[in-house]
Amino acid sequence: MIALSRRTVLAGAAAAIWGAAAVAVSSSARAAAPPAGRQAPGWYRYKVGDFEITVVTDGVNRFKLPDSMVVNAKREDVNAALAAAHMEQDVFVTPYNPIVINTGAKLVVIDTGMGEAAFTASKGANGQFLKNLAAAGIDANAVDAVIISHYHGDHVNGLLRADNSLSYPNAEILVPAAEHKFWMDDGEMSRAPKGRMEDLFKNNRRVFSGEVLKRLRTYQEGAEVVAGITAVGTHGHSWGHNSHVVASGSGKVYVQADVTHVPFLFARNPGWHAFYDQDAVMAEATRRKVYDEKSGSGYREIAVPWNPTI
Repeated sequence: MIALSRRTVLAGAAAAIWGAAAVAVSSSARAAAPPAGRQAPGWYRYKVGDFEITVVTDGVNRFKLPDSMVVNAKREDVNAALAAAHMEQDVFVTPYNPIVINTGAKLVVIDTGMGEAAFTASKGANGQFLKNLAAAGIDANAVDAVIISHYHGDHVNGLLRADNSLSYPNAEILVPAAEHKFWMDDGEMSRAPKGRMEDLFKNNRRVFSGEVLKRLRTYQEGAEVVAGITAVGTHGHSWGHNSHVVASGSGKVYVQADVTHVPFLFARNPGWHAFYDQDAVMAEATRRKVYDEKSGSGYREIAVPWNPTI
């Protein structure tokens, strides 16, 4: 037991008061820290054999959940799926994550995000790819090839900067032959329904012109597009949609583009038809073919744990 005299108690009280005063003086001398107001640049690296893969975020698109988001499911079922995935109900959030592959011989980008112009239009929510690419230490001028999976804006708009100059001025642009043929067909464009499909045709004619066309080369499904990167036909979301298998040594990864869009909805519920699938029945068949590990009536996505080293 420690005995305290009146003197030691008073001394201790004086010290406590002085300490509080010191804290108060020190606190009042510091300026309030301003909020950062933005996230850190977003990228993540991993290895596939000898290849280095960098996933670089382009940001997200966030909008009110339309009633037609899933054309063959009730809105309350979609909201229940969002809740089960710990997502906000009545809101749809889709991330954009193009990847960069350094094969040792070539620097390759697969898909390009919404484009630099979208950064301003979305108030920074998306169109981040070029900024994050630079932050990851990758020079857009050093890119040797850009592989496109399909002709939707969040995959092709990033071929151009805000001033319509080339985002990757030294790169060859490699596109699926069937996809390019469809969107460049004047007959198909004339038959396109008003709204989304009509807008897609207009946007693709804007992007795939001028300097982009000069650098464009088509590839066939099943072909090795770049050494170590093989195209796989995964139709449905768009007419000539392709995915890509990246292989090096004993390592292999399947880059699936929009086979499932967001897995918390369309991998867990592969029979659901998204309104933006060009051929929803075919898109479902593709999902079921690609995903062969079932969990109940759907598939289960497993996130790769973050690794502090490559």
